[in-house]
Amino acid sequence: MAGNVESFEEAAADTQEGKADRSTIDFPYLDLDNAVAVAKAVYEQGGLGRCEIDELAAQMKQTVSGAFRLKTATAKTFGLIDKDGRSGFKLSELGQRIVGIETESEARAAAFLSVPLYKAVYERYRGKLLPPPKALEREMSGFGVIQNQADRARQVFQRSAQQAGFFLQGDDRLVQPRFDRETLSAPTPSDAAEITDSTKLGGSDGGGGLDLDPLLIAVLRLIPTASQGWPASKRLRWFKTFAMNVSQVYDGDNEPVELKIELEASHTIQ
Repeated sequence: MAGNVESFEEAAADTQEGKADRSTIDFPYLDLDNAVAVAKAVYEQGGLGRCEIDELAAQMKQTVSGAFRLKTATAKTFGLIDKDGRSGFKLSELGQRIVGIETESEARAAAFLSVPLYKAVYERYRGKLLPPPKALEREMSGFGVIQNQADRARQVFQRSAQQAGFFLQGDDRLVQPRFDRETLSAPTPSDAAEITDSTKLGGSDGGGGLDLDPLLIAVLRLIPTASQGWPASKRLRWFKTFAMNVSQVYDGDNEPVELKIELEASHTIQ
């Protein structure tokens, strides 16, 4: 579901032009990655305290221009920063989580759903296929996006969904990622039930002949492609998650089987 990528300056100009005819539902003009970049710049410059707007612009190697203000507005829309006085910003509670290495992924998912438009689309199509681009734009117009902004709203929505982990099961549906204590995405049984046959391993035949519980199929689908890479530390966390779900499916209320996995004789999962 690809779309044209527009520059910050074009988006800023369109924002100014649209002041006379505003959308009635809030959404960002730039994607989630831009919002996260602002939050991290606020943290680098001011920590958890106040960061003046000119200091933030300097930290981001920009000037206080329309394009820069569009970025800060985007971070506010995603709930990552708050105004602090007339000319300052500070991280919100969610922003504090998104600048942390161990909590960023989970905070990205929360930030995505904090956008009113994205939340509305998610609730409408939860467990269902997303419509084609033009139909999705019409849906967004129905939620309150004015017509001349619907294309940009849809493009930014799709990029942000990808950046927040909502397209792990494919870019034709929204599936909310779940996270264990080690920030590995791990779907719950209710999430797995939302995954239709067409998302299982091997296509629509229910997993290429694998007659497995949907929860296990969902976890297997988290394995990245060879081109994406898969660091050993993340593989170990995945194996641990998979083992826990196998125990949940097959052991039930019985005492779970203790499993030890070793990788290159140097990493052990207890």
